[in-house]
Amino acid sequence: MSQKDGPIARKIIAAGRKQHRQQVVDLSTLRQARDEMRRIIDQSFPPSEIGETFPGFAAYIYVTNWVLGLVEAAQDVRELGRHVDRMAKAEEDYMPEGPPMSPITRSMFYAWSLWDLTVGVKRESLGSILLAISRSQGMDPVFLGVLETLVESRLGLHVHEGVTSGRIALRELGTGELRECVCPAGYDGNRGEVWLARVLPSPVVASRDSIVVTTPYVIQNPGIAGWQAYLDRTLAKLATDPTTAYTRLMKHGLDERFWLEYVFEAYASHRTEAVFLMGLPDIAESRPHASASQARGDELHPG
Repeated sequence: MSQKDGPIARKIIAAGRKQHRQQVVDLSTLRQARDEMRRIIDQSFPPSEIGETFPGFAAYIYVTNWVLGLVEAAQDVRELGRHVDRMAKAEEDYMPEGPPMSPITRSMFYAWSLWDLTVGVKRESLGSILLAISRSQGMDPVFLGVLETLVESRLGLHVHEGVTSGRIALRELGTGELRECVCPAGYDGNRGEVWLARVLPSPVVASRDSIVVTTPYVIQNPGIAGWQAYLDRTLAKLATDPTTAYTRLMKHGLDERFWLEYVFEAYASHRTEAVFLMGLPDIAESRPHASASQARGDELHPG
């Protein structure tokens, strides 16, 4: 076990070793669950098409589905109970089918529930626990590298800087980092847009592209200045170092469901390739479906 492993991961690993060094979960039983999860997530993107056009994205999908399958198979493990219960309750509340059923897409929800939702003093996620277990069982290093990138991933606020040769230039507001990205969802967008999205480096060694791994949430109002002002008044409350504060905000929000709730209340419209939002997290009146808006008689009817 690594010194970085949290107490939940350590307890599960130790329990597995006591059971005659058998795996905590029989990985051979996961194929059916993993394949079912793949069908659910990839229903609008045929795997062969993804693998040919976006091989890095296909790698992230494969590992995500493996983790979903493992969680499905191990949901009765007592140590994972708090994670599974919170994930199930959030799924019930938000119905993450994507518009028109819900503004919360599956890609947004699964990323939150696997990589961002944490419990305990060490803030362990389902992903970090399964990463520790996978390391202890000597899984393939390439697979572990992809899993670790997902575990450490977070949302970001990105400014669209234009499209060149099919690559979208996204500059992150909180860090200033500029990335040349592909968007497998199929939305190229327009210069000046603000995107709420999870952007990761390609795991394919030969590729320099970054990948927008979630359906992009395009914020129609406010624009860049409004979001920069929001960050200026919010980050100082989280940490003295702006980069640390921004990372904390985008990974965990100000409370457990912070970004899910923001998206749910800020929903404005959608198309197949993107979901459009309006408003800021700290100004209820700016979000179309916040409680303040609903008090004036508005109701949430996506689509």
